Amino acid sequence: MLRVTTLYASAAAATAGYCTKYLTQAEGEIAGVWAGKQAARFGLSGPVDAESLERLLSGCEPNSGITLGNPLVDRTLADGRVVRAVSGFDATVSAPKSLSAWWALTGDQRLLDAHDAAVNATIDTLQRYGATTRIRSNGGRLHPDTEGLTIAAFRQSTSRLDDPQIHTHVVISAKVQVDDGRWFALDARALKKHQRTLGGVYQSVLRAELTERFGVRCGPIVHGQAEIDGMPQELLDVFSKRAAQVDGALAVKEDEFRDREQREPTRFEHAAMQREAATDTRRSKSGSTVPDLRARWVAEADALGVTAASLGIDIARVARTPEPEQSLTTGDIERILAERASTWHRLDVLRALTDELRPRAGMTGERWLAFLERCTDEVVSAGIDLDPAASDILSSATRSRRDFTLSNFPLDPNRSRIPGR
Repeated sequence: MLRVTTLYASAAAATAGYCTKYLTQAEGEIAGVWAGKQAARFGLSGPVDAESLERLLSGCEPNSGITLGNPLVDRTLADGRVVRAVSGFDATVSAPKSLSAWWALTGDQRLLDAHDAAVNATIDTLQRYGATTRIRSNGGRLHPDTEGLTIAAFRQSTSRLDDPQIHTHVVISAKVQVDDGRWFALDARALKKHQRTLGGVYQSVLRAELTERFGVRCGPIVHGQAEIDGMPQELLDVFSKRAAQVDGALAVKEDEFRDREQREPTRFEHAAMQREAATDTRRSKSGSTVPDLRARWVAEADALGVTAASLGIDIARVARTPEPEQSLTTGDIERILAERASTWHRLDVLRALTDELRPRAGMTGERWLAFLERCTDEVVSAGIDLDPAASDILSSATRSRRDFTLSNFPLDPNRSRIPGR
């Protein structure tokens, strides 16, 4: 799962303090880390400090404080409305509850490493497709590539109701630099419009990492996410108090909407109500440390007859059952895409692939992502380009005139084993 929140320059100090202190100071949590090509150009690496992050979210060079491009200042319109200056975005990437539950009982660092690898793959994907800006030129608009993104990533391991919940706040600066040295605002359309694709990349790479590291099996992929097979549902429920809290508030809002409007909400209205429910029920974390909480988590699981040892046995037992052969073609992917829209572009294809293809043991997350990209190339190249002059991700493709079995598509000439075979 991935959700995007807009950050504003007027709150730069508060945001920097929240990320570098509130999120990281509790025992068991770790400091944020710098990521992104532009961060490296600034000489930023290792732990994130509050001063550098505040400067960045104020629209300034994080070391010197020099303003990057146009200053980030709020504007007041003629009618008195205030347009707040956008300083960045918080793309929060959340693990499936089964991963968090497994880690809660075992404390296995490899589970966190798998999550981190999947987050890094998501950042790489965003940087590949979403690191652009918009520039006016001769009455039109250009979308040049940039030197990359400046990102501060903060991994967290608990929810606001002190349940285990592994997630990472990926804080992205809205300032990007084109190749002639000028600074502009990030064009965030890819980030916002394709949250589901980016979340799907995270989930798919995470499944690959878990399959490679632990040999686990995952259940059905629903909205891009799949839980680890062998995980008791009652354990997931007891560790999902925050989700239950939001769902309760959402149910009330849905009932009020139906009474008021005499109809069902659209998916956009439902999404807005879901955000409101999360905001309305949001409260500060208790400040409990991970070591203290782990004792509580172990006790809650023990009440259900679940221990770290029994959970490991159940997961391993299910994993020994062979997965059925998977056969998927470009035609299958295009039929899935055609059910959603008459045209689509590369990130839509990638989303469909992450929803459908299941990794096999023997492929790291990095290799799996490369495989997904190669499969995306194949689906896109098999289609008809409706905008051959376009160079950005919004170029479209229609239904393919030929068929190709993705499970037979080799990752590279030096590797004979391929997923699904």
